[in-house]
Amino acid sequence: MDTDTDLADLVAEKIAFGEALLERTKNYKKLEGMPKLQRNLKQEIKFLEKILVNRSYKKEHLQCSNLSHFTAVLNVLDTTKDNVSVMKVFKSGAARNVTVDIVCENGLKWIKVVARNPKSLSQISMGDTSYGSRSVIDKARDFVAVSKQFPRLFQTPSVIFSFANGVGRNLAAAIESYGIIVEGERVEDDLFCLEEYDEEDENENISSSALSTENADEIKKVNLDISAMLAYCSSVTNGSAGLFKFDVPILTQVAKCELQRPQKPILDQFFEGKTLYCCQTAYDSFIEIMNTIGGPEEKIRGDKLLENVKVLPDNASVEDTDDFETTEAFSNIQYTPDKEIKVGGQITERSLKVFRFGDRIRAVTVSANAGFVRAAMQQGVNFVVFLHESRALTEQKELEKGSIVGNLL
Repeated sequence: MDTDTDLADLVAEKIAFGEALLERTKNYKKLEGMPKLQRNLKQEIKFLEKILVNRSYKKEHLQCSNLSHFTAVLNVLDTTKDNVSVMKVFKSGAARNVTVDIVCENGLKWIKVVARNPKSLSQISMGDTSYGSRSVIDKARDFVAVSKQFPRLFQTPSVIFSFANGVGRNLAAAIESYGIIVEGERVEDDLFCLEEYDEEDENENISSSALSTENADEIKKVNLDISAMLAYCSSVTNGSAGLFKFDVPILTQVAKCELQRPQKPILDQFFEGKTLYCCQTAYDSFIEIMNTIGGPEEKIRGDKLLENVKVLPDNASVEDTDDFETTEAFSNIQYTPDKEIKVGGQITERSLKVFRFGDRIRAVTVSANAGFVRAAMQQGVNFVVFLHESRALTEQKELEKGSIVGNLL
C-alpha cells in the first residue's frame, strides 16, 4: 500500500467487496431494518467510488471503512434463528438509546456486533482515548439498563456481545460481570498498558520511549498534553495503585502496571528545572474532564498543578514565552505549511492543536498519545516529544467500585 496504484487497487477491491455484501443482504430482504443496513452499505460504496474517481483516496479511508462491521453483522445473522430485526433502535427515557445489531429468537436475544481490533477496545476501556469517546464497557451498561425496559414474553432479553476479531480476556470478564454473554476468541490483554501500539503497528513493537525525541530532557520548556496532566493528577499515580481491587479487571490491571512502572516519578524528574506551559485548548479540556470524572483529591491535585502552568492561546509563538532560546531539536522538524498533517484516525483536531502549540513555542510536548506521534511520523512530521505511559483518572471508580486489598502484585 505504498504507491498510488496500490491504493487505487485496494479501493476498487473494497468496492467489489461492498457490492458482494449488498448482494448477501437480499437473503434477508423481508427482515425489519434490512433496508436501513442496505442504505448504509450503498452510501459506503458510493463514497468509495467517489474517492476512486477523484483519486482523493487515503490510507485512512481503507482503515476506517464500515464494511468490516457490516460483514460481521451478516456473518452473525447467518448463524442466528427466528430473526426479528437488524439495526433496531431502542429508545430509553432514563438511559442512553441503544442500537441492537440483531434482534433474534423472537425478541429474546439482543446481539451487539463488535468488529474493532481487540487491543484498541482494551485501550479505550482503560481510558486511553479522547474525552467523550465511549468504551465497550460503557455500552455494556447501556444495553443492560435498556434491555430491562423492553421485556419479551415476560422475560428480559438476553444481551450478547459478539466480537468478530476477538476480545481481551480481562475486558471480556468485565463485560460478563454485567450479565452479558460474550462471544468471540479470547486473547491476552495484560500487556496493553506496557507499550502503546496503533492497530496498524502491531508487528513493529515500538515502545513509547523509542518514539521520544532524543535528548528531549535538555529542552527547558514543557508543553503539557491533556494526557500528561491527567496522568500526573490521577489517584492511581499518587499512591492508590496497590490499595484497591476492582470488580472490573481492566482497572485492576491498570493499577498493576502503575505498581510495576510508576509514572509520576518519571514526570516529576522530567519537569524539574523546567517551565511548564499548556495551550488554551488543553487547559479547557483538562478542566472539563476533571470536573466530569475527577475525584475530590484528583481535583485538588489538578488545581495545584495548574498553579505552576502558564496557559497561552493556541496560536502563541516562541515570543510569547519567557525563554526565546531554541534548540537543535527544532531545526529540522518544525511544523510548516509544506508539512501539512491530515486529520483522521489517530490525528484529531484537538491533539493537533496541542502538539502544534508545543512546536511553535519551542517546547517539548509531554504526552501519552503515542498513536498521534506515530501517525504524524508516518506523514513525515516528527514532533519534539517526551512520551510516558497512559494513566486515567481513577478516584471516582475507586470510591464506587473498589475494595481495599493488601497488594496487587
